[in-house]
Amino acid sequence: MKHQNDNTTPMPAAEYDEKINRTIPYYNEFYVQTFDVVTQCGYAQLDWLDLGCGTGILEEKAFREFPSARFTAVDPSEKMLEQARNKLTGHDVHYINKKSREISFQECFNVVTAIQSHHYMKEEERREAVKRVYDALRDGGIFICFENVVPESETVKKQELLRWGRYQQRHGKTEAEALAHNARCGTSYFPLTVREHIDLLKSIGFTDVHVFWYSYMQMGVYAFKRLQK
Repeated sequence: MKHQNDNTTPMPAAEYDEKINRTIPYYNEFYVQTFDVVTQCGYAQLDWLDLGCGTGILEEKAFREFPSARFTAVDPSEKMLEQARNKLTGHDVHYINKKSREISFQECFNVVTAIQSHHYMKEEERREAVKRVYDALRDGGIFICFENVVPESETVKKQELLRWGRYQQRHGKTEAEALAHNARCGTSYFPLTVREHIDLLKSIGFTDVHVFWYSYMQMGVYAFKRLQK
């Protein structure tokens, strides 16, 4: 559901930071894990493309860990970018108001992130976005993605949606709000299975793919771009 053409999440941009932790379990941990992976890569200089940057949560946290990182922040919602600009005043960030599948960089970055953003795309849109990510990365660069995922078993899917709904209610949502949010699965956002995620990344050309985090119905996966010789 959109909010007066605000953004594609179920929350208005101005309320996103306040409400996201009531909706997604361990949301802040996504960034802790992402930064740990980036640190492990040991890049001398971070040229970092953040797709679906939203309100700039990643950038705000990343500048504390990586003060010399050079960020390009991309989001299709101008309202989200407005929140990010306000939050990141004083930091050198290049902002782009586009969808992931509309970017056109060639080997410009050694880190690309997409945190809870690509699951809003349908199959061909997502494939195009991942291809654009691959093109944007330098050889040896890494793509780190956190996404909603769906179990292969319908029985498990029903159980996990119920469990996710209970989490939301424990964190302040009503039962009706939790049910409405979970009803968006497959209608407002389009999660893949773990297997489908991995297969997609490899089909685009990523040679080393690893699921490094999983909880409830969210997954963290990274993939390296290696030069084929």
